[in-house]
Amino acid sequence: MQMEEAGGTRAAPPVQPGGPESAPLWAVTPGGAATETAFSRTMHLYSSPVPGGSAASRPLLVLLPWLGASPRSIARYLELYLPRGLDVLVVESDLSHFLWPRHGLAYAACVLGLLQGSQPFCSRPLLVHAFSLGGYTFAQMMVHMSREPQRHRQLAERIRGLIYDSLVTGSLGDMALGVAQMSSSTALRPLVRGGTRLYFSLLGCCTVRYYKAAQDVFFQPPLRCPVLVFYCCNDPLSNPARVQELLESWRGAGILVQAQGWQDSRHAAHLRQHPQEYQQVLQGFLEQLDMALLRARL
Repeated sequence: MQMEEAGGTRAAPPVQPGGPESAPLWAVTPGGAATETAFSRTMHLYSSPVPGGSAASRPLLVLLPWLGASPRSIARYLELYLPRGLDVLVVESDLSHFLWPRHGLAYAACVLGLLQGSQPFCSRPLLVHAFSLGGYTFAQMMVHMSREPQRHRQLAERIRGLIYDSLVTGSLGDMALGVAQMSSSTALRPLVRGGTRLYFSLLGCCTVRYYKAAQDVFFQPPLRCPVLVFYCCNDPLSNPARVQELLESWRGAGILVQAQGWQDSRHAAHLRQHPQEYQQVLQGFLEQLDMALLRARL
């Protein structure tokens, strides 16, 4: 992955009312304009304008959104963190990271390398907020951490909390359904789903074993920090029984776990569907974490 040269940092302009959805809505907070730094096409840092602490010690939120998340959607989550004084590193995933897992593993290694070896990040306390396919990308990061624990020990110790929203859990059929949901045409979704299942069948040696490793690392994670999970019982991409298995396995391992579930909600849209509950639960979770600047109110 190529990093952008110097000059990729800028103060994003204010958003005009009624502007297009692609406008950088997250750039403006109550404290002023956030500064955006592009490290690659899919990795962007948004520096909070809220004063407090040095850049080297300021907590960093690593946000891994769902596939195809719009700027407006991402903005809703950045607005939860930037006013609190946290910087936010947005790490977007491509469909190729999932369909060709070796590519996804290489991408996960790039993210780890950035967090460990880049001067803006190498000493910061970290918080992770991952959604849907973004959770898969983070699983690939944990696969690397599990395989080389000594190499990633310091990074693992810096991760103070994990927030999972709409994890894709279940069978290969559920994964194929998730890929099909990315199609804007409802008529084409059955074809996409069937084609994806065929792809898994024909290239099982290059796909399925990687998916199993990613699922296994959730049940035996290399991290022992507190976890918050958002899910719903009517999510076709997230099996609630499987989610409960995950929660119980973490609790059995001594991990502090908090979960917020709804009978009726939407995949990767719980904040929009249940804004008050979502923010209250997130607020309570953050207040439990031992991180500077996290005591401010949402």
